[in-house]
Amino acid sequence: MPGPLRRLIPHLHRYRWRYAVGALCVVLSIVLKMMIPLLLGNSMDELRGLAETDTAEEGEVGTLIARAALAMVGVAIVGAVLRTMSRLLVLGNSRLAVHDIRKELFDHLVRLAPSFYVRHQTGHLMSRCVNDMRNVQGLLGPVFMYLVETGVVYTVGLFFMLSVSPQLTLIIALPFPLFLFAARKLAGRVQIGTREGQEKLGELSAKVDESLSGQKIIKSMSLQDFDYGRFAEESHHYRRTMVQVARIRATLQPSMMFLASLGTFLLLAIGGPMVTAGEVTLGQLIAMIYWMAILAAPTATMGFVISSLHRGAAALERIGELLDMPITMPEPGNASDDSIKRGSIAVRDLTVDFPPLRDQPHLRGTLPPEAESQSVGRRVLEGITFQVEPGQTLGIVGGTGSGKTTLLRALGRQLEVAPGHVFLDDTDINSISLTEHRRAVGIVPQESFLFSMSLAENIALGDPEAERRAIESAADVAQLTKDLGQLPDELDTVVGERGVNLSGGQRQRTALARVLLRGPKILLLDDTLSAVDTHTADEILASLRPRMESCTTVIVAHRLSTVQHADLIIVLDRGRIVERGTHRSLVADGGMYAELHRKQSRQARLSQELGLDPDAEADS
Repeated sequence: MPGPLRRLIPHLHRYRWRYAVGALCVVLSIVLKMMIPLLLGNSMDELRGLAETDTAEEGEVGTLIARAALAMVGVAIVGAVLRTMSRLLVLGNSRLAVHDIRKELFDHLVRLAPSFYVRHQTGHLMSRCVNDMRNVQGLLGPVFMYLVETGVVYTVGLFFMLSVSPQLTLIIALPFPLFLFAARKLAGRVQIGTREGQEKLGELSAKVDESLSGQKIIKSMSLQDFDYGRFAEESHHYRRTMVQVARIRATLQPSMMFLASLGTFLLLAIGGPMVTAGEVTLGQLIAMIYWMAILAAPTATMGFVISSLHRGAAALERIGELLDMPITMPEPGNASDDSIKRGSIAVRDLTVDFPPLRDQPHLRGTLPPEAESQSVGRRVLEGITFQVEPGQTLGIVGGTGSGKTTLLRALGRQLEVAPGHVFLDDTDINSISLTEHRRAVGIVPQESFLFSMSLAENIALGDPEAERRAIESAADVAQLTKDLGQLPDELDTVVGERGVNLSGGQRQRTALARVLLRGPKILLLDDTLSAVDTHTADEILASLRPRMESCTTVIVAHRLSTVQHADLIIVLDRGRIVERGTHRSLVADGGMYAELHRKQSRQARLSQELGLDPDAEADS
């Protein structure tokens, strides 16, 4: 069995009895189907024998015809019942097995680290989970059934034909090996082309997902023609690949049909003289013609079967690549469910490297050749060390690309870190169960994701059993309550996909309320207040302070007023800590932090003199 198909063994074994009964029904239905030409041929010989005798009576002929007709009708009815049962069992099994594979795949995907989704586009994953899974279902259903059916048809058919005339049967079967060899060669090209086509479909799906997600940017910058051009290019690549595959598949079907027609021609050309010579009877020749016609149907569908088999194998191979992705954040074997009680954070000599560009599939084909061939990864953090006690607040500032978000992702376990570098309550972060970590650590990203459900349901996403009063309290602390009057149903307003009908600031505050409702021991804020104005940010921080006293808080911010009350502030530059201290001490030191503080203070004074709010557009 080819490598990719071995993955089906556990699923075939799980439903082995249903498949066995289905295969038995196929065998019995084919045997009964092959008996009909035999009954017909024998009846023809008996009728011919009666016609040649002068003693035959009219009633005797009628009885013979009626008996033969009833026998053939009875065999046909039983065969039809068995054929229907075989399809119900086999095709039904394919849906059960694919359901198991889909469940296994989804379970594996949700256990993969967040970094996996940074390296793989959503469109590619969707293509494998939907389109490839459909081909695998065809492999487990129609392909399995037709393979069994074709094998049984040839076995039983050749047995009956050999029992009539071995010489005639061998002559008819001579072209078959040659055609099957050619079909196998063509099928190999189908598999290669199908895999390439599925890859192109994944790229096309990723492009559609990107275009639909970025419609506001596309329309605001009048990029419709440019975006359509990129879509048309991806669509052209996919169409060209699939047309090539279709041409190969189109060659298979006529080849198999020609083989069946050639067999019938040889049967008539050679069998006719054999009847005249008395080597076979007329009834036997008629039976052979019918058997050849029965063999012609599966022979004609062999092109479809072989093509579908290789198409399913290619799809299974792509799905297998996802299932073989290592889980880089496994649950520790001896993990405790109450490792985080106080909320202290200790980072010791943390260094983070991103993989080289050539190892990131979603960037292939979008970068210059010299960039894609780059074999050295990019160092994002180097030698990071700090300590935060329970209940304290840590502020992280720095320029764009300095590593602020990466550091927060490492604390939030959204990034794999080596053991011995990050500790929560003196416990290595890799020794803490993911369930406990997710319960005790709440992270609010800068780009907030909302689901297509009500605002209240989005807030209660982490605690679906939360009371309404708790949801309202979390919304109040996040300063979301004052905006509810703008929404038609307030907290019960259904937000659009990804919160499209909310402002950026409202989405951020909803995400903040979602985390606050869970009451985490450690709160990680990744520039969470960047989309709200200064006044609202100050109100949110004022509302948060009572809660921040009972949890450890880490705030990434570009606005220094957000972190000026922090117990400790670290300044990152090119992945390293270049300054650390309190707001007052850092301003007095006159370093990078002091320079940033002077620029923001000067900008605030200028805006005030002009009567402008420096963040007036932040929450629009």
